[in-house]
Amino acid sequence: MQLQQADFPFYTFTNLNKYGVRHFVTSCGPNADVNLRAANGAECRRRLAQSVGFDIDQLVTGEQTHSLNIAVVTEKDAGRGSLDIDSRIPCTDALITNRPGIPLMVLTADCVPVLLFDVATRSAAAIHAGWRGTANGIVSLTVEKMSRKFGTKPQDVVAAIGPCIGACCFEVGDDVAGHFSRWPETVIRRNGWPKPHIDLVTANRLQLEQSGVLPQNIEAADECTKCGPLQFFSHRRNQTLGRIGTGIVIDK
Repeated sequence: MQLQQADFPFYTFTNLNKYGVRHFVTSCGPNADVNLRAANGAECRRRLAQSVGFDIDQLVTGEQTHSLNIAVVTEKDAGRGSLDIDSRIPCTDALITNRPGIPLMVLTADCVPVLLFDVATRSAAAIHAGWRGTANGIVSLTVEKMSRKFGTKPQDVVAAIGPCIGACCFEVGDDVAGHFSRWPETVIRRNGWPKPHIDLVTANRLQLEQSGVLPQNIEAADECTKCGPLQFFSHRRNQTLGRIGTGIVIDK
């Protein structure tokens, strides 16, 4: 990822920058005044929009509930959840659109944010993939829905996997590990640890590849939110209420 210095600093991905796609990943950094869910979260979101260059009144977010629900966002949804929580699209963990000028954003603090951009149909997605969503294939389902709704071909998709808790720190019990029993050993790691660890990045990368997305079109931040050198909000590290904002918008 590349740090973009601005009033509200944010990171971008090399593969999406290659296609001129406006997108962002926020960080808590050394400045605590960048929490999109704080008391001044609305003001932070306005600063983010100004720094990235999108219309805050068009921003769309969902009520993330670890579901497999995928919302098709159109002009009638513009602004839902932009500055409040009441108007969010209910019970939705992935947002897809082919409408220019409507930013999509997901919020995370250890879960996996995934951005998709179809270079052929110019459609996009923002996905919240917690361990439940990952285990149940929300990323694969999103690629499938983009194919049905927009005619997306997986080989035309560019994907970015944002900062999340790494396999190094995502220790789980056997109950959670059981949800990944069908996955290869690269996802459920033992490595002599007393409990299994789950590699969410690898699991989501495998989903993308199995959906037909080309490996060279997938970029992962590979930044652990709990122990990584870069500073991102992490629930496991300090029970934070802060959130990373990861979003994408198709320019008009």
